Amino acid sequence: MFSFSLRRSLALVLCFSIMAVASVALAQDQQAELMEIVIAAEQMLNQGQPEQALAELQKVLSQNEEFAPAYFLQGMVYARTGDMPKAYENMIKATEYDPTMGMAYRMASQGAGAMGNFDAAWAHAIKAHQAGTDMSDAFEALSSMGEPPAGLEAAMAVPRVWIGPMDTSNWEATSATAGGSASGRASDDASAARILAEASQDLQRWAKAARKAFANSPAFGLVSRAEQANYMLQLEVDSMADSSRRRTRGYLKLVDVQSGEEGYRRRVTFADIGSDGDLIRDFDRILSIMEEWAAEQLR
Repeated sequence: MFSFSLRRSLALVLCFSIMAVASVALAQDQQAELMEIVIAAEQMLNQGQPEQALAELQKVLSQNEEFAPAYFLQGMVYARTGDMPKAYENMIKATEYDPTMGMAYRMASQGAGAMGNFDAAWAHAIKAHQAGTDMSDAFEALSSMGEPPAGLEAAMAVPRVWIGPMDTSNWEATSATAGGSASGRASDDASAARILAEASQDLQRWAKAARKAFANSPAFGLVSRAEQANYMLQLEVDSMADSSRRRTRGYLKLVDVQSGEEGYRRRVTFADIGSDGDLIRDFDRILSIMEEWAAEQLR
């Protein structure tokens, strides 16, 4: 089947992953430290030391069990040593924790094909394409082995989305001049800036939930960089609760990356951006409406 350079694939996947990290300085510092270990493990693998590479990767996963590049490289180690089931398992883990990692989908497709599971090989290849990875050689190879799945053309045409930062500028400006009110605007003692600072982890949780929701949607592709996308998803916030339950309201937008124009805009309410369960329920409801819009765009 299709193949490519181990070093090139790892370099690309590390680049994609670090670009997708939430813009919190501490998280970036921690990720950089873990990335150094991953890079050292990759060097060990290239020097013919797979066991040492696995030991280094376990150090990473003991600190952060959701660090996708470590799973990716573990998959590459197992692929190098001929253990395709473990290679495949690790590539799936990598895509679970970073659903924008097109190179991991590509390797999962290759692993599934090598094990004779061509349905899964097609499914992962499509996800890789939707994540912005060139899969022309993979589609050619898979097509030579059998009929492509139904709906392939539609799946190839779905719009790619990049999850952008929340837009809180209007809310912050309004709260600074208007003071508190029953509508949920921040008071002088509960300013938008302070609420946002206290809610930093909740903002990351919202972005993570958004990535997961769009990764699981058949109507959209999810990418790690704005330049790969057709649209940027953005929540234009006009209120956020100053309480343990972060009820957040605003407009959810899809902004055309090329023109800057809004292709989609709808009023939404998130019951609590600090609750994974609430976010899952809210995104399920919101995505069902957005998927109808996306289907109309393809007609």
